[in-house]
Amino acid sequence: MKSACDHAGWCRRPLFLTALLLVAATAAGAGLLFAWRAAPQHWPRQPLQHAPTARTVRPADWAELTLAGGPGGNDWVLLPDQPQQPPFQSPFTAAQRGFLAPQDCVECHADYCDTFQHTSHARTSSLPSTDTILGSLQPGHNVLTTARPELQFRMHAQNGSIVQTVELQYPPLRTVFTGSFPIDLVFGSGNHGQSYLWWNNDRLYQAHVSYLSEGDAWVNSPGPYYDGTVDFSRPVPLRCMECHVTWIGADPQEMNRFDRQTLIPGVTCVRCHGPAHEHVAFHRQHPEETRGKRIVNPAALSIERQNEICAQCHSAGEEHSSLFSYRPGEPLQQWLQPDLSASAESNADPHSANQLARLMQSPCFQQSGGFACTLCHDPHQNQSGSATYARHCRSCHQQNSCPEVQHPDTGSLAETRCVVCHMPARRDAQVAMQTRHGNIEALLRDHQIGIWPATATAERAKLADTLRQALQPQNNPQHSPGAQEGTAP
Repeated sequence: MKSACDHAGWCRRPLFLTALLLVAATAAGAGLLFAWRAAPQHWPRQPLQHAPTARTVRPADWAELTLAGGPGGNDWVLLPDQPQQPPFQSPFTAAQRGFLAPQDCVECHADYCDTFQHTSHARTSSLPSTDTILGSLQPGHNVLTTARPELQFRMHAQNGSIVQTVELQYPPLRTVFTGSFPIDLVFGSGNHGQSYLWWNNDRLYQAHVSYLSEGDAWVNSPGPYYDGTVDFSRPVPLRCMECHVTWIGADPQEMNRFDRQTLIPGVTCVRCHGPAHEHVAFHRQHPEETRGKRIVNPAALSIERQNEICAQCHSAGEEHSSLFSYRPGEPLQQWLQPDLSASAESNADPHSANQLARLMQSPCFQQSGGFACTLCHDPHQNQSGSATYARHCRSCHQQNSCPEVQHPDTGSLAETRCVVCHMPARRDAQVAMQTRHGNIEALLRDHQIGIWPATATAERAKLADTLRQALQPQNNPQHSPGAQEGTAP
C-alpha cells in the first residue's frame, strides 16, 4: 500500500507539469511580443526633423554645403528653414506684363494650340496629377530604396495630394523618422525624365526623388543628391523658373520666393511671340483683320534673332536681367550674354544649356551661312522619331556616299536615322544620378553635327549594360512586401 505522502506527491505532479507549461508558454509569448515590438514596422514614429542627423539649411547656404560634399558622414537629412514672412504677393500680374495663358490664344489659333499642348515646351512644367507624373504610384513600383537598407522613399497619394514620403529607420533609438513632402509642380516633359518641386509656404524647393524615363524608374535627383541621404532643402531659383514656366511673380530680394498664385506652367506662346495683351485686344476689336498685329512673328526675324529666342534656355551664358522681361526680337545680350565659344575640344558637354553653341560649331551651320533652330524643330508640333530630321538632312546631303545607307542590312533604317550617327546621344556628366550601384548619366542629344562613329557605337554598347546593372531590382527583407521597388534603382 502507498503512503499518503507518496499519494500526495503523485497528485502534485500534474499540477507541477501544468505550472511548468504555463511558465514556458508565458515566456514564449513574451518572446514573441518582444520580437513583434522589435520589428521596425512596430517602432514608434517621429517627425523627420527630429532625426539625430537632421539639419536645417537656409536657401543661401545650400549650394556651398552640398557642393562641398555635405555636412559630413553619409546619412544626413537636410530640410529647409521655416519662412517667417507673410506669403509674397507680386505687385504685377502676368496679364499686366502681357504674359497670357495659352487658352487666351485658342480663340483665333485653335489648331496651333491643339498641337502645341503635346510639345516638350508645353509639358516642361505642369501641375501634378496621375497623368503628368510619369513615375508609377502603384505599390511594388513606387519605392526608391538606397544603399542604406533603413532608408526608403515612397511616392503615393495622400489626402488628395501626391507626396514623397521618407521613412528612416534608426535602430539605436528603435524609432522610425518619417515625413511627407507634396509634389506641387512637375518639372520636365518626360523625354528624359522629371523632377518635382514643393512649396514651403511661398518658397520653392526641389524634392529628393526624380524620375528617369530611360529606365522607367525612380532615382535620386540629379546633381548633389547623395545616395543614402535625404535632401528636401534645395532652393529653386528664378533662373530655373525662367526656363520651365511661362511666368511667375518673383521676389527680387530672395532666391526662391514666389507668388504661387501667378504661375503659368509650361513654356508657352508668349515666350516666343512676346507680350500678347495688345495683340489680343486689337484683334478682338478688329475681327476682320487677318494679319497678326502687335505681336512678334519669329519667322520674320533674322536668323540671329530667331536663335536668340531659343538661346534663352538652350545656351549657356551670364544673365544680366530676368528673362521674364526679355522681348523676342530684341538683342538677347541685354538680358543674357550667351556663351557661343564652346568647341568640341574645350566643351564637349551636350547639356541642353549648350545646344546653340554646339550647333554653331557644326560644319553644316558654318558652311551654309547659318540657319534657324526652327529649320529642324517645329515649335508647334510634337516631333518624335528621327525621320522628321532626316528629311531636312537630305535637302542638302546626298546619301549615296553613306556606307550605312548602302549596306543591305542597315540601309532601310539608316536612311531615316541620320541624327543617330551624326548627332549622337551622349552621356552628360552634369546630369548624373546616384544609385546604390553607381551613377547613371542622362543620355542627351549633342547638337554639334559631325561624324561621330566611335561615340555612337560606344554609347549603344554601354547603354544596355549600364541599365541592366543599375536598375536591377533588390529585395530588402527589412521592408514590407509593398516596399519592393520593382525596377527602381
